[in-house]
Amino acid sequence: MGVSTQLKRLSRASRTYSFSPDHDPVLSIQPGETIIVETHDARSGTIRCCSDLLDKPHRDGLNPVTGPVAVEGTEPGDSLAVKIEEIVLAPQGFTAVKANTGLLGEQAQAYTTKIIPVEDGWVLFSDSIRFAARPMIGTIGVAPRCGEIASLYPGVHGGNMDNNFARVGAIVHLPVLVPRALLSLGDVHAAMGDGEVSMIGLDIAAEVLLTVELRKGETVERPWLEYDGKWITTGDDPDAGTALRMACQEMVSLLQKRLEISFAEAYMLASVQADLGICQSCDPGHFPVTTRMVYQVGHA
Repeated sequence: MGVSTQLKRLSRASRTYSFSPDHDPVLSIQPGETIIVETHDARSGTIRCCSDLLDKPHRDGLNPVTGPVAVEGTEPGDSLAVKIEEIVLAPQGFTAVKANTGLLGEQAQAYTTKIIPVEDGWVLFSDSIRFAARPMIGTIGVAPRCGEIASLYPGVHGGNMDNNFARVGAIVHLPVLVPRALLSLGDVHAAMGDGEVSMIGLDIAAEVLLTVELRKGETVERPWLEYDGKWITTGDDPDAGTALRMACQEMVSLLQKRLEISFAEAYMLASVQADLGICQSCDPGHFPVTTRMVYQVGHA
């Protein structure tokens, strides 16, 4: 990785499969520090060839995250602003079909795995199909106030949002729900279509360079992102309609707050200048649909 060796590095060996205030931090940082976080793929490195199928659960769990990282000086009511500086992908990843799984699960009769090389920023899907990689972080979040949330699921804490805007250059805003925040991340994809309709993107191990800032006293109700002049709000619920309304409500509230305008003005602005869409929709009604609303900030 082309970054300073003086930075703190968190090994992917420090993995967990949930977000919880009871997890002991494996690294402590000060606000403003830049760190390197190594991440596993969604099956903890066990899928190495086409004969490695997803027909059995991994012995430790699904969707590992590396962490948690304690951010000193943070307390409930604050928020984190996590800037994604760089994502360096492993030389290959995998995608797959699981029998009876995904948006077209009734047509998926067998388990199939495909190992896919990634070279010089290109995904080599086959001899005749190649396309540019779009690295993103599928799962990033903090500890919830209490209990334990599997890293397979999204929520107020962040988690498995599968938001394609969690890419290099983005700032992910996360609520601090417990002292020291306890930040974890993983589930990097070399590429993932909006929807992730089979339930599996191009899962891959990676090294992620992050700068973690503290927004003291800046409370956020749900995760939201900034990227290239855009504000992106989020939603999640097993019901797609509820998840879409959540992202829309978050956007209207954000516009009211940041632009100092009325509800009616924010609602109108969201309707004419913001795009509402799906991040992940592999099994609506059973597995949470994740959504986003994207507003392009105007210029004077």
